[in-house]
Amino acid sequence: MQAGMKIAVAAGCVLLAPVLFLSATLGAVLGTDGASSGAGGVIACTTAGAPTGSVAGYDPDQMANAATIVAVGKQLQVPEYGWVIAVATAITESGLRNLKYGDRDSLGLFQQRPSMGWGNPQQVTDPTNAASQFYRHLLAVPNWQQIGLAPAAQAVQASGFPDRYAKYESDARQIVSALTGVSCASAPAPSSSGGWVAPTAGRCTSGFGPRGGEFHRGQDIAAPMGAPIVAASGGRVIASGPANGYGLWVRIEHASGVITIYGHNNRNLVAVGQTVHTGQMIAEVGDQGESTGSHLHFQVETGGQSVDPAGFYRQQNGPALCAPSATRQAPGVR
Repeated sequence: MQAGMKIAVAAGCVLLAPVLFLSATLGAVLGTDGASSGAGGVIACTTAGAPTGSVAGYDPDQMANAATIVAVGKQLQVPEYGWVIAVATAITESGLRNLKYGDRDSLGLFQQRPSMGWGNPQQVTDPTNAASQFYRHLLAVPNWQQIGLAPAAQAVQASGFPDRYAKYESDARQIVSALTGVSCASAPAPSSSGGWVAPTAGRCTSGFGPRGGEFHRGQDIAAPMGAPIVAASGGRVIASGPANGYGLWVRIEHASGVITIYGHNNRNLVAVGQTVHTGQMIAEVGDQGESTGSHLHFQVETGGQSVDPAGFYRQQNGPALCAPSATRQAPGVR
């Protein structure tokens, strides 16, 4: 897994033109009386019946750890499908055991690493603290409720085996239902095309237009190092790797020949020729190339010409690309 995300400072680029225990009182602890709301209207989570407290194949200790994860999610007001994602992640990482060992210095339910900023050994082996850290990182993932369980879990965990989380979604849904009476539908297959989402969560810094006597061809979005970058819409990857000035970039071709560019990446997660869906994680925010701090340079091209990404999104009835900056940002420097 990777380090906890650090808060970014002002950034820009210079790309210019050329222990809960399982018991009879578990329902009261989790506060599961009453109807449950859906996960942002994307994953339907509804009260399906009374909690049973047990699931075949999982012993009382595993169920108690799952109960802690769910209770923390409820306390933090995480939508119910987030509980499923967290439980599936813990099954994948530790088998729902609070392990005192792991790969390198990984420990606990989520195999969080003290050396990578998740906390000290005591903290990462405290199930309540470990679950809290997982949820806080999950909530920072753009569109986490839309992209499916495995991509959402991978965005937090940065595993070398990103597809394995999906294997335990069914078990996690059963466990959450057994503990709370809440049943969450399977994540729908993400759209392979159409629709536009923000490529990362952050604040606007340098925008499209003249800057320092030259022309800046994209929108800079300041975000923490390692934060997820997702495909703005479905399409095909036409470039992924080093690029002059950008450090590492990803280029995606969408319908009608629209191309989006994601630059200064810390790490790319897709390959040329790969089809990606809207909201799929494709890279991590970085500071490579001609850059003055951790951020995403996001660029949109139509008809072979760069256009203002913010204006393009307005034309597509898309969301705001980034949060407004409190202060005007100085241009980047070479």
